[in-house]
Amino acid sequence: MNSQDKVLHCYNQVADDYAVERWDELSRKHIDRLLLREFAAANKDQGLCADFGCGPGQTTRFLYDNGLKDIIGIDLSPAMVNVAGRLSPQIKFETGDLLNIAYPSGYLGSVLAFYAIVHFTNDQIRKCFGEINRVLKTGGDFLFSFHAGEEVVHFDKAHDKEVDIDLYFFKTDDIVALLHETGFDIIDAIERRPHKDAEFQSRRAYIWAGKK
Repeated sequence: MNSQDKVLHCYNQVADDYAVERWDELSRKHIDRLLLREFAAANKDQGLCADFGCGPGQTTRFLYDNGLKDIIGIDLSPAMVNVAGRLSPQIKFETGDLLNIAYPSGYLGSVLAFYAIVHFTNDQIRKCFGEINRVLKTGGDFLFSFHAGEEVVHFDKAHDKEVDIDLYFFKTDDIVALLHETGFDIIDAIERRPHKDAEFQSRRAYIWAGKK
């Protein structure tokens, strides 16, 4: 199990290198762009959108550039938030914890969380989904992605920095069950194969859910 300190240490260490590697990644990911454009169009007039686990802000910026101007990027790592703010000064970024979201109930119009759950256990995901459901308004959209499967991959190096962190894969059906349990309806759930030489070689899952 990843402690919050381990996750913070990892991403604070690699923030600058991560930004260099990931900033332009969406240009090589067609399905991601299609989903994010549709999400931006559907939610541009629905109130504040929070992009949780925003990292250096590449998805936050993509949504902003595609018309979702009322948006904030949120990440656990202060170093990631600092990098995101430098790369997109027109967008607000702040630190935040998906397991204890600092917003009042019904505050957000929509939520994005690309790969933000990948260091969580199932119990932590249940808590995370409950928190997202709490802060979303009724009918609010929640789009997120994760690595599909059953593996747990350990990393002790990332961008030549020493880390100690596990990456969890999840069965899509198990995640769907947790969403139903925490008050969401499923709008779409899809998987794709990894892009050769362009990303970590895992199947990718995307779920678009709505708060009941």
